[in-house]
Amino acid sequence: MMKPFSLLLILGAGFFIDVLAAPSPCPLVGPAFPWPTPSLENKCLDTARRNLSALLFKAANGSTNSIAVQAFDTSNTSPLFQWTYTADNLDTKLGVSHVDQDSVFRVGSVSKLWAMTLFLAEAGIDTFSDPVAKYIPEIQSAVSGDAIDSVQWANVTIGDLASHLAGVGRDYGILDLAANPSMTQMGFPVLQPNEIPPCGNPVPCNRTQFFSGLLQRHPTFPVSATPVYSNAAFQILGYVLEAIKNDTFENLFQSQIVRPLNLSHTFYTAPSPSLGVIPQGQGANFWNMDLGDENPAGGIYSSANDMAALGRAILNSTLIDPLTTRRWMKPHSHTSSLAYAVGAPWEITSFSLPRLIDLYTKSGDIGSYSSVLALSPDHGVGFTILVAGTGGHVVAAMVADLVAQTMLPALEYIAKDQARVRFAGTYSAPSRVVNSSISIITDDGPGLRVTNWTSNSTDMFQSLATLRGANDTSQITIRLYPTGLETPGKISFRALIPPDLGLAPIGPFTGSCITWVTVDSYIYGSVGLDEFVFTLDDHLRATSVSPRVLRIDLQRQNSSSG
Repeated sequence: MMKPFSLLLILGAGFFIDVLAAPSPCPLVGPAFPWPTPSLENKCLDTARRNLSALLFKAANGSTNSIAVQAFDTSNTSPLFQWTYTADNLDTKLGVSHVDQDSVFRVGSVSKLWAMTLFLAEAGIDTFSDPVAKYIPEIQSAVSGDAIDSVQWANVTIGDLASHLAGVGRDYGILDLAANPSMTQMGFPVLQPNEIPPCGNPVPCNRTQFFSGLLQRHPTFPVSATPVYSNAAFQILGYVLEAIKNDTFENLFQSQIVRPLNLSHTFYTAPSPSLGVIPQGQGANFWNMDLGDENPAGGIYSSANDMAALGRAILNSTLIDPLTTRRWMKPHSHTSSLAYAVGAPWEITSFSLPRLIDLYTKSGDIGSYSSVLALSPDHGVGFTILVAGTGGHVVAAMVADLVAQTMLPALEYIAKDQARVRFAGTYSAPSRVVNSSISIITDDGPGLRVTNWTSNSTDMFQSLATLRGANDTSQITIRLYPTGLETPGKISFRALIPPDLGLAPIGPFTGSCITWVTVDSYIYGSVGLDEFVFTLDDHLRATSVSPRVLRIDLQRQNSSSG
């Protein structure tokens, strides 16, 4: 019997990550090392790729799901990893007979990520604070009733819509169960004609029909109360962008995303089925399913290569300036899961490596198609997964777990090893200067570790212990983390010296990671004791380091094996 996907393999693979474990040694959220530049010949990466291929092939053997996977980074145009699986149940009379990295899938709600990239590139992030009524006359003229029956549209901002915080219903018309004639046989009442959406099944709603129906829908929650998924919100965002740019969303998508990124297998509406991965059965129906003006929420078609190009463009700030990218890639709301937050429209998954890693992801499902695009801002890498078949979201999620849990540890190791070569070693002042030096290594923890630090023949660990009121230097650990502040030939780090509360954690207040509160907390002459700047040569290797509070440059004497 054909199987959707092998859950057994994943349960037995031993790849469990404790998302509840307290991070140790308590770094900041963000990179532990500068972005790696992984060579495709790197032994660690090669081992990870071979292991991942074996896991995926074993899990997919006999599956009814066709799958395309690609991992990518910002420093290579070639994939870090690519893998495909072609199921036996493809409709080869309509679509492709063999899946490759250019095969086209529907990406479902990953379309929201494409739409938000376009929105930020064209309208900017400052519009997030604007009321949506500013751009949508139908909403501006809407009369809000009581809070239970009517969305309070005057309070809804563009940012609320983008981050699923508007309290707006999921859809209007499309997939409404009123189109199912058997509903009354299952105990539901007979609907009056005016209660049945006139569109959405199968003909999509036009703008007039959409707003006429949506403005009558009840809110799900108050504005900004809790994230509740909404496709309708992104349909409205499409209309907002059209109003701002005085052009159609489709034209903007082609001119500002597809052409600049040179995408040859990404489409706003259904392309020729000969390009597509189309399962037998309902595959052709879902391939041709027209979402009309809801396309920004779920209608886009793409390939693994083109999805990787979008992910690379986001990480490299190719279409959006770096400041906007940083502001965009932040949580907007928690969920009830400690490992899951919501952005605009990011689905942010957190896990321990053992340090905390945030993956900024978006998943999507439409009929026989499921997809994932995941980005790691800590490593400058990402991966995409496209699925067509019977397994749906579960298959895409399980493949995503395997990719993340196999590739990210390898990339973290590569980043650490490259940081060792670039920064580890002993740095000292010229011999004519009073004894001053610092030793930096990499170990089994995150960041660069300072093992010895002397200034003017004084042990700085002892000085820090005195400032901290610590009993001895054994309570002082110093780790350096990149800040992201760089200029040509220089890179900034901050030292984290985790506080010792003097007791075993008994709950979230005593066990929380609070190092973010301690940054820049000791200042001498307006310079933080934790500020370090490395000077780099043409190969980006450190030649000196300045503990800036000491107003001195220490020259690198030797590299460390770390």
